[in-house]
Amino acid sequence: MCGISGIISRKNTGLVQPLNSMVATQRHRGPDGQGTHFDKLDSFYNIGLGHNRLAILDLSEHSKQPMVSQDGNFALSYNGEIYNFQELATELGLVHNCNSVRGDTEVVFQALRTWGPEAFSRFNGMWAILFYDRRSHTLLVSRDRLGIKPLYVCKHDDNVYFASEIKAILKATNYKFRLNPNVAVPYLTRGLLDIGSETFFQGITAFQPGTYQLIDLKKIDMPDPTPFWLHPFKRGTLETTKNSSSVKEVLFDSVKIQLRSDVPIAVLLSGGIDSSAITGAATKYLGMGNVATLSVVSDEPDCDESRFISIMAKHVMINPILVNVSTNPLSMLKMIPEATWSNDQPLCGLSDVAHLLLMQQAKKLGFKVLLSGQGADEEFGGYNKFFYFYIQDLLKRGHYFLAIKIILASACRTNTLWEFRWSEALRYLNPAKLEQMTFIKPEVENAGSVNAGLGNSYQERECKDLLELSLPQLLHFEDRLSMSQSIEVRVPFLDHRLVELAATISPNDKFRGGWSKSILRDAIAEIVPPSIRFRKDKKGFTIPEAKWMRNEFVRPYQNMLAKPMLAHAFGIIDQEKATSQYASFLKGKGFLNARHFFRLYLFEAFLRRFEDFISPVNMKT
Repeated sequence: MCGISGIISRKNTGLVQPLNSMVATQRHRGPDGQGTHFDKLDSFYNIGLGHNRLAILDLSEHSKQPMVSQDGNFALSYNGEIYNFQELATELGLVHNCNSVRGDTEVVFQALRTWGPEAFSRFNGMWAILFYDRRSHTLLVSRDRLGIKPLYVCKHDDNVYFASEIKAILKATNYKFRLNPNVAVPYLTRGLLDIGSETFFQGITAFQPGTYQLIDLKKIDMPDPTPFWLHPFKRGTLETTKNSSSVKEVLFDSVKIQLRSDVPIAVLLSGGIDSSAITGAATKYLGMGNVATLSVVSDEPDCDESRFISIMAKHVMINPILVNVSTNPLSMLKMIPEATWSNDQPLCGLSDVAHLLLMQQAKKLGFKVLLSGQGADEEFGGYNKFFYFYIQDLLKRGHYFLAIKIILASACRTNTLWEFRWSEALRYLNPAKLEQMTFIKPEVENAGSVNAGLGNSYQERECKDLLELSLPQLLHFEDRLSMSQSIEVRVPFLDHRLVELAATISPNDKFRGGWSKSILRDAIAEIVPPSIRFRKDKKGFTIPEAKWMRNEFVRPYQNMLAKPMLAHAFGIIDQEKATSQYASFLKGKGFLNARHFFRLYLFEAFLRRFEDFISPVNMKT
């Protein structure tokens, strides 16, 4: 895990200063080493690659980056982990004993030299890659299948910039980018982030996951990215299976190879099904009592998961490390600017602040690698919304009896129906209707229109959550906030083999008996106790923002509304309307809920933290 940066230019001017600026800005992503590599072809191009190293595999100088061949013809700047590097090393003939390979960087380097872009389909892992070939005058750019590792691109002033984090590009260009309403409006109205390649900064885009781009440096030609992977739904080759043993086999192997590390590693144990499954699988390979876990607990009963954490810990005979995250409302508000700078965009909510506090504690405890359960909900229908999408799909296809049967089973066995909230369902309304009811200015209310409803089928909606509507923003904040503390987070459920397998499972097998994730619950029977596998609720670590918006946050919020807001000045919201709607909210009236108003607070905090790099919306766009 690292931070990468790069600049290609048609100009004859030096790239040392802007590239060094990018490396310095991303130092938190790799405090264990940094480096740069420059080359040029007179009258055609200059190129510079930068790297910040977080040493995880092979802690020696042998794996420092940018990695450059002895003849200077190849250079690599790479962020991520290729978990099957030992197997690839053998295939490449790098070693005779696969266990003696030093690390994955040299394997990636040799794989790209040997196989070129075909290497990406062989990689099992997460990555963002810049690979320079001096002989062919090309730069090969790639990002992993699901976008676990970040990579941003910006064409500005005859230069092309690449970086792991947006702030590195902002610092290098020293330019004010226009605020992007196509991103701001879906965030404020529906809480949607990272739903496409656009960012809050017009002109800076996210490199498309699952693709590569081969850039001709003589022309600085930027061809459309070429896909090397497609989700099974996108391929149109969906099949169905009912075999939970295949889920178990792939999940176990994913955890096994993601435990490869030369530094301390722990599992983020929340007490839920997903993190407990990873803890149980890790125990299978490391041995009973040998898995380190890190868990968030709270003095607030509604936020605390201590009971289930304790159950899983006893099951695998460990003493979990418990981190009591302060839920003092005003203290958490004070942390928003710091967390926002790390995140490069507005926060999703105060749970992001809690995650940052957890990462700070993990760093103090000496962990450099953490395993997370991210992705399982999107793959196996874990969120409550998926239950309703499934029922909607059954009714749409005329399966009324099965729909009633599942509803009754769920009502008897789970809390899904009782946890339904109309305030949560608002984001799935017709886009135009919702935007018109909020404080968004009419001039931009149609910007970035997103339909978050069912679509044509359950499978389509699940795929959309995985690739656009849910997972990308979770991966975004998890990467930025963990890497702000120089910690790598790995996600075993996002092994592409498991993603592809889950996509072939019929929704009927994911909701069998009224349970969400039914087939996953069966697959982990031998490693997770029944009291966790068949939990009725889905809680997770929550922050009582809705309660605080009517109590502790009232004064800070009214103070914000009483002053000229950048969100208004920059052309996104009608401040007078927002003030009136918040007053109605406090009286228990109006259409909008606490999340709408708190997102506005987070958005204003973002604009103020990045004010030096943002200019108002162009109303002509």
